[in-house]
Amino acid sequence: KAAEQGQADAQTDLGRLYFHGKGVEKDLKEAVKWWRKAADQGYAKAQHKLGVMYNNGEGVLEDNVTAYAWWNIAAANGSKSAKDNKPKIAKDMTPEQIAKAQELSKEMVKKNPKLINK
Repeated sequence: KAAEQGQADAQTDLGRLYFHGKGVEKDLKEAVKWWRKAADQGYAKAQHKLGVMYNNGEGVLEDNVTAYAWWNIAAANGSKSAKDNKPKIAKDMTPEQIAKAQELSKEMVKKNPKLINK
């Protein structure tokens, strides 16, 4: 109920339940949906999780550029995990892809300034 009312921590928890199939049927797309709702509010844990999902191609198409962009935003919000993951994924990316990911994160924040907690 709290997740449906827009509480980012509850949305993140609900996403985790769908990811693991705890108390609900496992559904990676549903996990992504709830994490995106929380991420859109600037919730770093959910932003990090979205990066993981894009990196692994779970519930979404695998996309390192989008994964890096989400981790870039999550790192800006204080996520140590996202900050640690960026150089790891960068090893598998070209300089052009990294530049594209950095530009994508800027565009995402421009479209939704709430992605960054101030």
